[in-house]
Amino acid sequence: QDWRIPKNLSLLASGVFHPWGKMGLQDPLLKEVPVYDCPWWRVTHALSFMTGGVTFIFGTYIYYLPASDFLSYLSAWLYIIGSAGFLYVDVQEFFTFTDNRWLRLNICMSMIGSALYIVGSYGFLPDVAAVDPETGIQGFIWGSFFIGVSQAWKLLRIQGDGGICGSKDTATAACVEGGACLGAWGFFFGTILYWYSPVEQLQLVLKFWMTGSAFFTLGGLSLTYRHAVMGVC
Repeated sequence: QDWRIPKNLSLLASGVFHPWGKMGLQDPLLKEVPVYDCPWWRVTHALSFMTGGVTFIFGTYIYYLPASDFLSYLSAWLYIIGSAGFLYVDVQEFFTFTDNRWLRLNICMSMIGSALYIVGSYGFLPDVAAVDPETGIQGFIWGSFFIGVSQAWKLLRIQGDGGICGSKDTATAACVEGGACLGAWGFFFGTILYWYSPVEQLQLVLKFWMTGSAFFTLGGLSLTYRHAVMGVC
């Protein structure tokens, strides 16, 4: 059972006794079926997370190419799209898991961080950066901070709910949340370094950002595995 789902959820609602439950799908005619067991919910959930990680990888890789206005705009827009993907995941979870106010607060922190990522990505558009370069930098620093703290909190919640290595469910859940946690801190430290030394330390900055992007993608892949193979959210 997913660590975010109340333990008193009925077996019928969780799909344990339903033939589609083995595939992670539920009969849409069952009124008791929770929204997070619906195929559309799981597909958009995993796809949005993966979109965030992959677009961050390509958005960062562009910095290794010869600079041009077109590539600068392309990189910023890839970050905007990826940040919107992360925000979708957070908003989706915020309005789905409503039984625990502390969990909602936890998710809300990630939601704030993802929104700040959109602001930061917008700030890296060349015409915006030319007017106020701080928008992009501060958006990513504070967005990464909120996401990093929120994801660390989620890992603590998983540890308290059977242990990170206590079962396959908690281990894969930790890969999802831990990937996002390490991804955020990669961008946090990388962007701080970029803030203080954008030219001299650019190669080191890009290593932080690429590492962070890879961890975000790992989180997305782990989430996809949970939805598609394990049949849990």
